[in-house]
Amino acid sequence: MSEQPNKSYQPTDHHDASWYRERFLRHTSQIFGLSWPAIMSRMGAMVMATVDTIMVGQYSTTELAYLNLGTGTFVMLALVMAYGMLLGTLVYSADAYGRGDYKSAGAVWRRSLPYAVGLGIICLLICLPSETLFLWMGQTAEMAREGGKVMTIHGIGLFSHLVFFSCIAFLEGIEKPKVAMYAMVLANIVNVVLNYVLVHGWGDIPAMGASGSAIATTILRFLMAASMVLYILKAPSLEKFGVRIPWTGKWSDWAKQRVMGYAAALSLGAEVAAFSLLVVFAGWMGTEPVAAWGVVVNVISLMFMLSAGIGSAASVRVGIANSRHDRADVKMAGWTSLLLNTVGLIIVGAFVWWGAEGITHFYTDDPALINLIMPVMLLVPYVMPFDGGQAVVSNALRGLGETWVPTVIQAISYMLIMTPLSYYLGITLDQGIFGLMVSVWIGGVVSVLLLSWRFHTRSNYVGE
Repeated sequence: MSEQPNKSYQPTDHHDASWYRERFLRHTSQIFGLSWPAIMSRMGAMVMATVDTIMVGQYSTTELAYLNLGTGTFVMLALVMAYGMLLGTLVYSADAYGRGDYKSAGAVWRRSLPYAVGLGIICLLICLPSETLFLWMGQTAEMAREGGKVMTIHGIGLFSHLVFFSCIAFLEGIEKPKVAMYAMVLANIVNVVLNYVLVHGWGDIPAMGASGSAIATTILRFLMAASMVLYILKAPSLEKFGVRIPWTGKWSDWAKQRVMGYAAALSLGAEVAAFSLLVVFAGWMGTEPVAAWGVVVNVISLMFMLSAGIGSAASVRVGIANSRHDRADVKMAGWTSLLLNTVGLIIVGAFVWWGAEGITHFYTDDPALINLIMPVMLLVPYVMPFDGGQAVVSNALRGLGETWVPTVIQAISYMLIMTPLSYYLGITLDQGIFGLMVSVWIGGVVSVLLLSWRFHTRSNYVGE
């Protein structure tokens, strides 16, 4: 059950142990209720990517390298930065919902749609010169050509994916996250069929490998965006948000929503740009290392969806408490989110460590690839509590309206520390993709510590 806005609530900093116990249990319940559909919807997106990786990997190691290069560099960077630009949709719809201002929450969503389309077109323009970009980054002519095809196909569908994300952000902000989860479940069923047909070929349809997988993803993104917009416009329970009312405001009327997005985009962009460079470094190591790195990153990304879901819930819970100027409850919401995320990733990591060999064989039967993947896979459970934790605390800070400080912290941690360290360990010291993973671990530790310090100091000023 959602916690409804309470306009008569009067916050205070003086509470006894029973209040902290009650609020911890309440936040745990609410975070679980908000995060598990968000986790499942985000996990659904990653399961789609995992299906792509598995089916293409079983088809051909070379095609898997094309797929990882085409999706793991500029596409991921453009998509995640666009996510960040749209993060204000989640934060400001949650803030309006927390104040009981439903029409304002609906207005946040309505003005985000054309914004999402515009960002998607920019993403497409970035993806079009893909082959030239890859050649410029030192990839071989074949890798640049085939990876470029994958990147361009993905670019065509990015605007629809961003529209879908705007819808998810709005629904999560008003504590209705389950619809996106159901949409992702259905999309994954269709994705398995499309991938099988387009990757391996069927009847008169030729096998297209990595490019076929990209076509399947693009088709699904169009279908998911259309279905989600139609749901929001037609659902009777959302009429009170005025979702059908045309938005007639000025560009300047929602400057704060955009500024929140600019900072989030740079923050996420710094992290993803750093990870994209790691893909490039793996590409310099050879076809097999970049294919192996893609498998490990896919597993990391699946685990990260737990943090993405809890982070989304943290932003909503902190944002609602902040809208009431409740300092103590802001702290409870933020630290409870981090605790739940850490415990969850430790549990999931234990399963990954125990089942690392089986997981690796699930992706590929290539002995050389398996030998590269296994040592790095065993390191993943130690890395993720820190890398995932920094995402949760960053989202909690955004629930407080923070913009640029998390951006600077994540840029320092990932661009200035992780990236040069990964080159030094992976290439200079010839530690390969194991060295890349060690650098991810160190970058995550630095980021979560600095962001936690900022949340501690910033939350002390709530209500002043």
